[in-house]
Formats: sequence, C-alpha cells, structure tokens
Amino acid sequence: MVNKIKHAIVIFFFLFNLSHVSAASPEVTRFTLSNGIKVVNLYVEDSTDVVILSYLPLGLVSDGKAKAQWCHLIEHLTLRTTGPIKYPTSSAETMSDNMRLEFLGSTDNWTHGLELHTKWLSGLPFSEESLAEELPRALSEIDFTVQRLATHKWASAAWNQVVRHGETDVSMRGDIQSAKLGDLEEYRDLHLVQDGRVLLCVIGGLDTETLQPAMEESIGSINIVAKSLPPAKVKNVIEKDLIASWDVNVTHYIETYTIPNAKNNDYPAMYVANALINVGLMQDIQLKELTGMVGSSVDIVTPEQTYLQISASIKQDADINKVKERIRFLIDRIMKPENNFQVVMAAQSLSMQFSSPMDIDVMKQYKQQGVSETMMLGNIGLWWGMLEYRYGDNLPHLANALNNVSAADVADVAKRYLSEDHRMTLVLTPHEKK
Repeated sequence: MVNKIKHAIVIFFFLFNLSHVSAASPEVTRFTLSNGIKVVNLYVEDSTDVVILSYLPLGLVSDGKAKAQWCHLIEHLTLRTTGPIKYPTSSAETMSDNMRLEFLGSTDNWTHGLELHTKWLSGLPFSEESLAEELPRALSEIDFTVQRLATHKWASAAWNQVVRHGETDVSMRGDIQSAKLGDLEEYRDLHLVQDGRVLLCVIGGLDTETLQPAMEESIGSINIVAKSLPPAKVKNVIEKDLIASWDVNVTHYIETYTIPNAKNNDYPAMYVANALINVGLMQDIQLKELTGMVGSSVDIVTPEQTYLQISASIKQDADINKVKERIRFLIDRIMKPENNFQVVMAAQSLSMQFSSPMDIDVMKQYKQQGVSETMMLGNIGLWWGMLEYRYGDNLPHLANALNNVSAADVADVAKRYLSEDHRMTLVLTPHEKK
C-alpha cells in the first residue's frame, strides 16, 4: 500500500546528527501485555498527536511457495476488516521482513486507534467485496513502481520464490489474482499474528500510565494462535547465478550474500559496510546511466538466514554485466581500510540512530513543505519501532558496538562475507523477454 507516513523519512538520514543536538527526544517506556505482545511508548510531552504502529512478522521474503506477495494483499484486506480505509488516518506497508499497520490520530481519538488495531490483529473475516476492491489497488502499486524503475520491493518477493521455493517463473500478479478468500484468511490466521513476534509502537502525547491499562484491556485480550512463517521448499541453493521470469515489465538484478545475524559480533561492521555501499551506489554516475532505483539492504531476513542484498531496476537495453562490474568495484573498494574514511562519521551516526529516538523539535526546524508535524512524529515512531522490532533487547548492545566500528573492521567483514566467491545473483526478466 502506498504509505502516507513514510514520505518524510528521507529527511532522517540527512539530518540525523542534528536531531540529537537537543536532549528532548521522546521518553521511551517498554512493557509487555499479558498475551505476550510487546509495546514501546514514545512519550512526547505537550504533543496532541498520537500515532499507533503495529509490527507483524509476515513479509515479502517469507511468503509461501506460489504465494508471491500474498502478505501484501493480506495487508490491504486486514485494514478493510474495519470498513473502508480512511486515509491518512489508517494506512499500512508490507516490507521484506515485516508488515506494519498504522493509525494517525490525536489525544482526543487515540482510543479509536486502539480499537482499530485490536480488530486488525484479531483475525476478523475478510469479505469478497473487500477482495474485489483491494486486489486492483494492490496490483496498481506494481504499475506505480514500474513507471519509476523502483521495483525492488517486488523483486525481493520474487527472489523469495526463486531462492527459497525453487520457482523459475514468478507470478507477482497472478499469484494474488488467483488467490481465494478462504485461503487468504487461513494463511493470515496461520502466519500473521505470531506469539512473541508482535510489537506495537505508540508515539505522541500519551503517558504510559494512561496507555498501558487501555492497551491491556484491548490489545492484551487478543488470542494469539499463529506460530510460524511458511517453510522454504528448497533447503540448499546450489546455483550461484540464477535466472527467472516474472510478470513485471522491468528487468531486475539482485545479488545476495549470506551474512551473520544481528546477534553476531560481525553484524555491526556489516551494518556500517552496508551503509557505505549505499553511499557508493547513490553516487556512482555509471550506475545511474544503467539503472533506476538501486540500493543495498541487510533487512533480508528469512526464517533460515540473514542476507545482504543489492537490488537494481535495470534500464531498457542496459548491459547487466556492466551493472555487476560497478557493484563489484564498489564492494571491492571497501575491502581496503584506507578507502573507508567515512566509517568514523557513519558509525557514530548509526550508533546515535540506535541509541534514542529523534527529537521532534529539531526535526521541525527542517520540515519540508507538505510534510505535517504529525507525519514527522509518525516517522520518528516508525523508525524507532522498526529498530525495536528487528533488534529488541539487543538494541543497546548494537548502539555501543556500532560506535566502535573501525575502517579495518569494515574491510575485514567485506573480505570475509562479500567476496565474489560468496555472491549469488538473480536476474528477473519480463515474461515476454524470457
């Protein structure tokens, strides 16, 4: 779903150091409800805004075989269980490794937001009417990204089908077009709201003394029955260079590297390495001539493994081998400590991001036109909630470890995990170009 909150999030990465000049970041409180659902409250004194975010484990790289982006359609249908979606009050987004449901409100109507989240997480029935209306909307998001050469989200879903399930012809459109209502409901019930894998982040003018009992009465009453994500059908990938077709009219290139998970001592250096790779990808003039959107991510987390993934929408008639060469050049460059002069600044900035939420007062000074204060507050909650969801109790350790990452550390993990020998590639081509 085209998300309303996230439009301002790019501001964060350019202004993050400034956002910590003041000590007035939201007050962070964590608690767990009686059914195991975790909550983090970001209290902003004197704010009249309230944003409530639910984080759930079903994402695009964990969907089952021949169920490409079912999670995305389920996102749409879940919001519709409470009636027509009222933008921007209600919204959602499906990512590679999670799904997020959103309510934007105020201190006057926040209890309505809790009521919506309670219903969204309670497994209410889907309707044929909602399916008929939401399916075209879900499909239109593919068209939107094709026009902008930004198909990375769908490419991660296709990668899941190829690498984890052995598919060679991925139906990004067809899999959801053929989905039956009852099967979608059953899939949601099995995988969406899992024990120990649900987090709610609340940001705004609600103190914890007010929020916690209300959440216990509503969210805490939800009966959690889902236990796991769909298992992979392919246990070991033998081929290093894969080719598949898909029903998306863009050629897309992905290269993937197996990396340690977030609790491994190498992860902080890998996180910084990923940041440097992204800087290189954004600045590389030759890549801009060959690709649309291109980026690197360490958020490709399947039930079996964690990956660093570089993903690029390819311009028509561009040479994919040249894309590979430029990406390899950028990775090889960070294997030499003397090239990693940006590490100290990047590591300190990332450490700050993991240490505390941003300060809304500082962010207001740089508010872009068309971005409301509510959206900015929501983005602070979105980012911090994502960190809490992905890293949990390990967050303070990562904040400290990131601050100590050196240029040599980045070069070391790049050599050990990101060499050409460890690279797995996937080229997705439109059906008509197969």
